[in-house]
Amino acid sequence: MKAVSYDRFGGPEVLHYLDLPDPTPGAGQLLIQTIAVGVNFPDIRERLGVYNKAETRVGGVQLPQVGGLAVAGTVVATGPQTSVPVGSRVVALMKKGAYAQVAVAEEPLCAVVDEDADLRVLAGFAAQAACAHLLLQASTTLRTGESLLVHGAAGGVGGLAVQIAKVLGAKPIIGTASTSERREFVRALGADAAISYDEPGWTDQVLELTSGRGVDVLIESIGGEVFEQNFDALAPFGRYLLLGSSRGPGEPFAPRRLMTKSQALIGFYLPVFYDRPELIGNALRFLTDGLKTGQITSQVDEVLPLNQAAEAHRRLEGREVRGVIVLDPTIES
Repeated sequence: MKAVSYDRFGGPEVLHYLDLPDPTPGAGQLLIQTIAVGVNFPDIRERLGVYNKAETRVGGVQLPQVGGLAVAGTVVATGPQTSVPVGSRVVALMKKGAYAQVAVAEEPLCAVVDEDADLRVLAGFAAQAACAHLLLQASTTLRTGESLLVHGAAGGVGGLAVQIAKVLGAKPIIGTASTSERREFVRALGADAAISYDEPGWTDQVLELTSGRGVDVLIESIGGEVFEQNFDALAPFGRYLLLGSSRGPGEPFAPRRLMTKSQALIGFYLPVFYDRPELIGNALRFLTDGLKTGQITSQVDEVLPLNQAAEAHRRLEGREVRGVIVLDPTIES
């Protein structure tokens, strides 16, 4: 099979398109002929060696590696103890190995999809949608009528969190974004309001939108000074979901302050959920159903051949992609 692998950390130039032996599915595994491969920021962080730094505390990766964590395609072989028939079309997540013409996935990390499903969309959004769904239905349970604040709501995970929350009946749903254009996009996704976290007094806007109470659930991806400000926007019994810190970790946090309003601070890291594969499978099925009914919308910005994975990484790192970028192993450049 053709695959994209790297044997050292660095820029996109370390990615090599080469021939590797086809993998063999083991017990509980499916062998998937990939039709579409999602490109995600964790792929880039792995390639850079970010996860191999001691301070990230997430274990790292072993080299050489075929990277990537999301595919969609056709099942061409199965291992023992599986129930999905050969010939089924599936979307799947995996810890590694997606950047290839053939990939192995654990069956519980897959969702069977209809013959007419858009595999490029599914592969492109699978990881982001899984994160959003797991945040709202596994790390916590967002209930009908509860309020939600999503930072970075114009981004991949944030935008899907807005749409999923809408399906779940949350209200109000408040998104933050950095520009007026991106805030308009957030409202178009279904948010009841979109604000800027860089404006003085933005937490007052949140309180006004929630009748002075604050939000029940908050998804944090900014960090820095915004981390501290968020507590002014969080309701009693509120759940604060920590997804990322694009501005850095900020000042040290005293955990006992959570006691004053019986609040919870919950960390999130997708690979941990591979130990609970049924939750990822549920998330993928939710995405599949939402796309089918039109409750979840999506945009594939560009499709490139698999052998242009390095270029896909360059464009994603350069913030040149509005939706998602997908690799197609079935086409040549």
